[in-house]
Amino acid sequence: MEDFRATFYNPFEIKHRRRTSRAQLKVLEKSFSENPKPNATVRRLLAQQLDMTPRGVQIWFQNRRAKAK
Repeated sequence: MEDFRATFYNPFEIKHRRRTSRAQLKVLEKSFSENPKPNATVRRLLAQQLDMTPRGVQIWFQNRRAKAK
């Protein structure tokens, strides 16, 4: 069985900010141009493809939508 505790928020875990690489940025920008508001499934697939967390992808899209305003 998978260790489910890893998915829960750990206040003692130190998060390091990850910069998106050029390759990741290209894929994210292309995806954004097709759909600026992807659903959870699309975000999860992008996260797997780009070696990011679904939350990281979600935040990238939020920031990108804000930038587009």
